[in-house]
Amino acid sequence: MSGRRAPAAQRARTGVSILGGRSLGNWSPTTGPSTEGGPPTAAYVIKPTGRRRSLAVRSATALLAGPPVIAVILAGGGWLLLGLAVFIAAGLREFYGLARRTGAVVVAPTGYALAAILLFLSPGARLLADGLGGIENAGPVRAWVIGILEAGANRWEIAVTLTIVAPLVSLLFKRQASRDRLTGWTVTVVGAWYVTWLLGRVGSLRLLESPDDRYAGGAGWVMLMVLGTWACDTGAYLVGSRFGRRKMVPWISPGKTWEGALGGAIATVVVVAASTAGMPEAALGLEGLRWRPLPIPWEHVVPLGVGIAIAAMLGDLAESMIKRDAGAKDASGLFPGHGGVLDRVDSVLFTAPFTYYYASLLLGQVA
Repeated sequence: MSGRRAPAAQRARTGVSILGGRSLGNWSPTTGPSTEGGPPTAAYVIKPTGRRRSLAVRSATALLAGPPVIAVILAGGGWLLLGLAVFIAAGLREFYGLARRTGAVVVAPTGYALAAILLFLSPGARLLADGLGGIENAGPVRAWVIGILEAGANRWEIAVTLTIVAPLVSLLFKRQASRDRLTGWTVTVVGAWYVTWLLGRVGSLRLLESPDDRYAGGAGWVMLMVLGTWACDTGAYLVGSRFGRRKMVPWISPGKTWEGALGGAIATVVVVAASTAGMPEAALGLEGLRWRPLPIPWEHVVPLGVGIAIAAMLGDLAESMIKRDAGAKDASGLFPGHGGVLDRVDSVLFTAPFTYYYASLLLGQVA
């Protein structure tokens, strides 16, 4: 052979990489957006060949991240607010990173400030007040802090005004020439609301009160939402990988099938049904989790379970659409085998609001 390099498409088909002289797996060409406004360029993605290894990495990551998440959910109050703030900051950073790949001029500092305001207004102030306890038996300083928190909650006129004005003003002082400032303004605003408001409903769920001592309160509702989302994802993967034939939305996510969606919905309904059962704590070793059944009437088990499953799948597809538009496979590589924060909470961004509004509006749960 001559010293000339093989064409890119040929190298992609053979799976040969010049990085360290090693093959990186089976490469396949896809059409990606041009970076300079010209014709589409060829983007090459790796098709995973070690399926068992990938599943093992995903499981190990989930096992390591699971206990801290459960501990924060049970703790509630300021601890939950801190956890939400960390996830929102990381998720918003990834969202703005994806937006920049499309050429949008993002004013990230303004977006982070808007996110902090939104999180404080709902549910941050109430989570902090809840962690401080009742104002009746509080000392003068504590009562003053609680009063400020309660007065600051739900001041929506501030958030709406700043959402409109702040990003526009920030873009006025961007020096680089660009025709994408309008897109940047939209992306900055939408990103703050998309990540902060939707993920913030986890805190709203945690604030739901129990009707009496026989039933679980906010912690139970959050656990139901998390476990239902996980069950949907797992059921859809197991059923879809084995029996999946009919593609759901191949233009967004080629791997999603209607058979997998059915499996995910059934698994979620099972989780919702289990959450209504009164189980013996001592026999199950659930004393530390303060297990209580949720006040869900049986006629609501299937609608709630199917609704959570649909919300989970729509949230996953919505984030897949964002990543596809940005030409990215994952939001980031923060979690081995899982991608970034957005890749982990994409379904929760939809299931948390759905579960909260279902519980509060249809089941009469109050915060």
